[in-house]
Amino acid sequence: MSQRSPSFSKLPVILACLAGLVAGAFVTSVLRSTPARAADGPAAHGNAPAGLKAPIEEILHCPLAFAGVHLLKDLPEHSQVAYHYCKPVNDNLSQCVLYDGTGPDAKLIGIEYLVSDALYQKMPPEEKLYWHDHNYEVDSGLLKSLTQTGADEEKAMKAVRPLWGKVFHTWATGKSYPSGPPRLFWAVTGEEPYVLSSEAKLPAELEERRTKHEKK
Repeated sequence: MSQRSPSFSKLPVILACLAGLVAGAFVTSVLRSTPARAADGPAAHGNAPAGLKAPIEEILHCPLAFAGVHLLKDLPEHSQVAYHYCKPVNDNLSQCVLYDGTGPDAKLIGIEYLVSDALYQKMPPEEKLYWHDHNYEVDSGLLKSLTQTGADEEKAMKAVRPLWGKVFHTWATGKSYPSGPPRLFWAVTGEEPYVLSSEAKLPAELEERRTKHEKK
């Protein structure tokens, strides 16, 4: 039986590698020349139906956006500032995405649902354990509108006061990435143990609003 030379037996492998390199170069050139951007709209998603948009687009001009501070439910001395961007789902429910800031590099840290008192009162007792009120936060100036000032801001925050919130932080611990499970957070109520620690650091605009309310 005759044997094929080593170089001849490797020829199919070499040809396959060359074909792969050519195909890879072609795909890379296509991707580099036509990057998908949010501003490109549905066309950036291939055959996406006209008018298709992610639900998050609805909050870009959200009617309710505010900064506040949450306390870890089972460890209230741990606080975390959250910037809320909310959209109504219906008359009794709004949903908010939470970030740790307002700039382009802000990290998504959690979600909060807001419900009317009428809906809250219909909940079973075991469910109510997850929901906090906003009375003290509004009255003490611990909530600040991100889009309104003056009388408009006061009106918006008063509208939040009777609402009940259920908030989970998905990034409660960890620096480079969110570590551990989502954690239930709570509102500052002014009553032990849900009081704001003297060591808690608030952003300047939130600290300023709180100080103004303390002087009233």
